[in-house]
Amino acid sequence: MAERTISPRTYVIVCIILVLFTVLTVSISFIPLPGAWHIVAGLLIGLCKASLVVLVFMHALISNRVTWLVIAVSAFWIGLLVVLTLSDYFTRGLVPYMPGH
Repeated sequence: MAERTISPRTYVIVCIILVLFTVLTVSISFIPLPGAWHIVAGLLIGLCKASLVVLVFMHALISNRVTWLVIAVSAFWIGLLVVLTLSDYFTRGLVPYMPGH
């Protein structure tokens, strides 16, 4: 059975893309954006960079279905924890006065 591999050219291309994403992140930090758009842009670029690292450098692109299942379940749980944490954070000020706080 032939083993699937990732070519060295792919590693170089992905590395260049990661460097360009880093330059883009720094460039966006100097642009005056309204509100929380700096955070949104930074997180979206970071998500793209993390996806490239997982797919190429951690060889998830050529791995079997069990590895994909582990990645999907991990992403689900991290997303759930982030949503629950942010829902707690954003609803803290909704109760005007709670005795003992």
